[in-house]
Amino acid sequence: MKLQFKAERAAGDQWRRVAELRLRALTDSPEWFAGNLDKESKRSEADWRKLISNIHIVIYSHEGRDVGIMSVEEAEPIRKTDCWLGGCWIEPALRGKGITAMMIEKLDEICGEEGWQVQGLGVWPDNEIAIRAYLSTGWKKRGEPLPSRSKPGQMYQIMVRELPS
Repeated sequence: MKLQFKAERAAGDQWRRVAELRLRALTDSPEWFAGNLDKESKRSEADWRKLISNIHIVIYSHEGRDVGIMSVEEAEPIRKTDCWLGGCWIEPALRGKGITAMMIEKLDEICGEEGWQVQGLGVWPDNEIAIRAYLSTGWKKRGEPLPSRSKPGQMYQIMVRELPS
């Protein structure tokens, strides 16, 4: 049975929900993110509100409880994509229940609104579960792993996907 999830774009007044989800993600899976729990847990309300105003953040809920988060923003020119997907996290008990496909549908919606055609993301090469999930939703690896700017000494794999027409 496919579970029902609600996707909601975060607004500034939802900064606490965004902060809680992001910190839960970093606590649950610190090895899969470029972020740092200690640093991000010290963000102020103003910092969270600014983050929400600068990038698209989507909150996913199930039965009235927040269970996932995703962010997407315009990509830096060095990425050679139009946008960059980041911060994707799903509560462990709900992984494999259809939320990844829903996240990609929401990504496509945002990209269509922004005029972004080429989607990009970075994933640690040993995160095989995430790589399989992205491959199953149309992403492809681009090139060889590159050195991470956020985690010196670690490599990341770029994956890309074209917005379906």
